[in-house]
Amino acid sequence: MDEQRWNEDEVWATVGLMADPGVPRRVAVAIADDLAEDLSSELGGRWRVEVDQETLPLGPDGEIRLTEHAPRLLQEHDWDFVLYLTDLATRSDGDPLLYDVSGSTTAALVCIPVFGVVRVRSKVRKLVLKLVRAGTHQSGLGAPATDDLPPERCRGFLNKARLLTGMVRNNRPTRMMTALTGVVAAGAGTGAFGIFYGSIASLAVALHPLRLLLISVMGVLTLVVWLILRNGLWTRPDDGLTASNRRMDNAATVLTVGTGVGIMYLGLLAAMFVLAIAVMDAGYLETQLERPVSIWDYVHLAWLSSCLGAFAGALGSNFDDEDAVREATYSLRWHERRKMFDSYESGDADSDEQEEQERIEREYDDDDNDDNDDGGESGNGSQSSRDGGPREVEDGRPRG
Repeated sequence: MDEQRWNEDEVWATVGLMADPGVPRRVAVAIADDLAEDLSSELGGRWRVEVDQETLPLGPDGEIRLTEHAPRLLQEHDWDFVLYLTDLATRSDGDPLLYDVSGSTTAALVCIPVFGVVRVRSKVRKLVLKLVRAGTHQSGLGAPATDDLPPERCRGFLNKARLLTGMVRNNRPTRMMTALTGVVAAGAGTGAFGIFYGSIASLAVALHPLRLLLISVMGVLTLVVWLILRNGLWTRPDDGLTASNRRMDNAATVLTVGTGVGIMYLGLLAAMFVLAIAVMDAGYLETQLERPVSIWDYVHLAWLSSCLGAFAGALGSNFDDEDAVREATYSLRWHERRKMFDSYESGDADSDEQEEQERIEREYDDDDNDDNDDGGESGNGSQSSRDGGPREVEDGRPRG
C-alpha cells in the first residue's frame, strides 16, 4: 500500500486516541509518546497524538457505532484520524473482536480486553500503528484498508481465554475491596472470636491441612455465590445479551468477585495470624493442647478462624458501595451504554448522556493513580494530567 509522507515544513497530522475511562484511558496515555515517534519513524512526516476520554453508547444491536460518532469526534477535536479504545469486549458471532474499522471515515475501534493481561500497552501500540498505516494513502489519510491488517476476529480457545482474563482485568477486582468493608468487618469480628475461644484452638490443631483447605474453599465459594446472587450480578437470559456474551460475562463476574474475595481472605488470614500470636500466650495454648506448641499451631488457629470469618461474611454482609457493584460486571456497563443510546434517540442526550458521562468518570477518578494495573509495563505517558482532558504529543514530546 502506498503511504502518505509529509515534509518537515508541512502541517501536522493529528491522531486522536479517544478512550473509555479506566484501563483504556491509562493505556492510551501511556502509549501516546511512543506512538508519535513510531508514526514519524514508520510513515515519515510530522505527527501529533492527542488523548481524550469519552464513553460512547451502544446501538440496539449491542455494538458501538463508531462510524456514526467519528465525524463528530474528528470535527470537535480537529483530528485527522481517531481510534476509540474501549473496555467492552465487543464480539462478532461469539468470537473476540480485536478491532473494527470504519469503511467511510478515518476511524477505528480497538477492544482492550482482547489483549489479555500481558504486555497490553505494547500490543495496543503496535495495532494502532498498523491501523493508522492502513489509513495512510498516497492522497492522504482515509478509511483504513484491511489488506495488511491482522484478522479482526480472534478464534480459538486461547483467544477466548485471553479475552476472559482481559475482562477480569478491566473489571479491576482490587477495587472491590472498598466495597467489601462490611464483609471484612463481619469476617474479622467472627475470626477474632475464634482466636479468643479456647476450644477453637483445640479443634484447629486437630484438623488436617487438607481439611482446612477444603473448609477454606467452601467458605470462599459461599461468600462469592452470596455476593453474586444477593447483588444481582448474574446475567440472566432476559438481560438482552447473546448467549455467548452472557456466558463470557458470567465467567468474568465469577472470576472478578472470586479474585476480590480471595484477596480479602488472604488479608483476613494474615490478620488472624498476627492476632493469634499477640493474644494467645504460648503457655496458655500449651495448657489447652496439653503438649508443646509450635508456629504451625498458630497457623492452624488463624486458618480455621479465617474460615469462620468467611462464612460469617457470606451470611451477614453485603456490598457497601453500589457503584462498585455496577462496575463489577460487563452486563451492567452494557446496559448503561444502551440507556445512553436510548436517551440519544429520544432527544434527551444533552442532559442524560452528560450526567451518565460525569458519573462514569467520577467512578474512575480514584484509579488514575494506579499506574501498575496494565500488566506491569512501564511507559512515559503514565505521568499525564489527571483531569481527563486532552493531552498532545509531538514526536514523543508532550505539548500540553
